[in-house]
Amino acid sequence: MKAFRNTIFYVSTIIIFLVLMWGAMQRGKLLEGRHTGISIQHPTEKIITALPEPEKGAWNDFKNGISQSLHHSFSILLLQIIIIILLSRLIGYFFHKIGQPTVIGEVLAGIILGPSFFGLFFPGISGFIFPPDSLNNLQFLSQIGLILFMFIIGMELDLKLLK
Repeated sequence: MKAFRNTIFYVSTIIIFLVLMWGAMQRGKLLEGRHTGISIQHPTEKIITALPEPEKGAWNDFKNGISQSLHHSFSILLLQIIIIILLSRLIGYFFHKIGQPTVIGEVLAGIILGPSFFGLFFPGISGFIFPPDSLNNLQFLSQIGLILFMFIIGMELDLKLLK
């Protein structure tokens, strides 16, 4: 029940912020609509009115912004993290439902996302999500995760039991 309440909380929070962002964008469009043109006067020429460029639309701006952002290494790293976490959680959940350890599903997700499966059958998508020059960042982050994991295991170690 607690997981269901957390899910409802997260989904409702996302929806609320999406509605607030949509409202801010609509208000911004109203502010843009007030300006019909800018008058510029050159000392030796007559008045020239420069009209703003026609709107491309919010959706086209969004698509262009996403496509430009996906060329930055940090954006690619975030995309990699999101895909790895979602797929490992999804496959781990299915393995838990069939009575197997979740970690087996997470390892299988790693195999699926790796060059053995995903890179072999879908090389274009694999090359887009995991380009060779971004793997250093992902490896660095995985080493930090491994250090934190070992730290947590060390904190759970009972020294009295070890004696």
